[in-house]
Amino acid sequence: MTNLLNVDDILERALGGYDLSPPEGVVLLTQTEPEVIADIRNTADTLRQQQVGDIVTYIINRNINFTNICEQHCSFCAFRRDEGDTGAYWLDWGQIIEKTTDAVQRGATEICMQGGLNLQAKINRKSLPYYIKLVETIKQEFPQIHLHAFSPQEVQFIAREDGLSYTEVITTLRDAGVGSMPGTAAEVLNDNVRQILCPEKIDTATWLEIVTTAHQLGLNSTSTMLSGHIETPQQQIEHLEKLRSLQKTAINQGYPAQITEFILLPFVGQEAPKPLRRRVGTDQPVLKDALLLTAVARIYLGNWIPNHQPSWVKLGLHGATEALGWGCNDIGGTLMEEHITTSAGAIGGTCMEVQTLQAAIKSVQRPYQQRDTLYQQVRSL
Repeated sequence: MTNLLNVDDILERALGGYDLSPPEGVVLLTQTEPEVIADIRNTADTLRQQQVGDIVTYIINRNINFTNICEQHCSFCAFRRDEGDTGAYWLDWGQIIEKTTDAVQRGATEICMQGGLNLQAKINRKSLPYYIKLVETIKQEFPQIHLHAFSPQEVQFIAREDGLSYTEVITTLRDAGVGSMPGTAAEVLNDNVRQILCPEKIDTATWLEIVTTAHQLGLNSTSTMLSGHIETPQQQIEHLEKLRSLQKTAINQGYPAQITEFILLPFVGQEAPKPLRRRVGTDQPVLKDALLLTAVARIYLGNWIPNHQPSWVKLGLHGATEALGWGCNDIGGTLMEEHITTSAGAIGGTCMEVQTLQAAIKSVQRPYQQRDTLYQQVRSL
């Protein structure tokens, strides 16, 4: 009974506009009673309605994963290859333009571009000129397209390879035409977890430093969490707390950019390397766990990061549609192709037609609206 009263008090505080403390967030995440979880869901849905309204947004975009050749060996990744491996690829400039042209013809307003950390991806033995050419290849042909490109991990990789500061790398990419930074490579912002999941990746402090630098330099970012593997509820809340603190700093310090959205990325382990797959014990995301975390993320972050998106690639369209009732106000993008999660054995597919996304939104009696990367309304022609 005391536990129920605690939950009631926590939810009442959230509905009153207060930011939850980390211990309060953990209490919510560790609930198991269906009635209590229903209360958490209802609170998240109410806060979503208060903070952003009933409209569910979507974006017409395309993923371009320009190479899967990568120097790192993350324990969850089934996408990476070594050079010369079966299935290794590295797109040439013509293929980049071909994919972008197709996307623009299909109405895309955004290209999301990320890739493996390929040590051969250099021009005159420098990494940054290669990444600049990636950007300019697209922007010279399609200046109107928004480039959502290069994670904090890629920024660190370029800086390391070329002996540059993060500010120099981000400024150069921004000036070349990058419009915003994907908040990927975050996984879980706890270094004990990262030592198991992705020991070669940047640590928590470096991820936060690079995203903060992007905000200071006028590049908005997204934010993500890879969930449902080895992390604890305490570590999940620690991750949300770091994101909230990062966003509060950007807003309170008056930085010209900030986090535009939070995306939960439940772990898909079907094709993941065996040690982690055995440790996790599930091949596909557990929907009920993902939905509870979705609701708690809305309650925890919504005052500061109002846009929340599920991953239809990881949860399937049915699961993503269900998440619209657990605090989400965006259903993501068309993607047109997706290799990283699909390589891991995801069942959600790689491409979603606009009409399919609209029908999913209509099925939960909510209006839909196309948006751009920065959540500005896109007028239908």
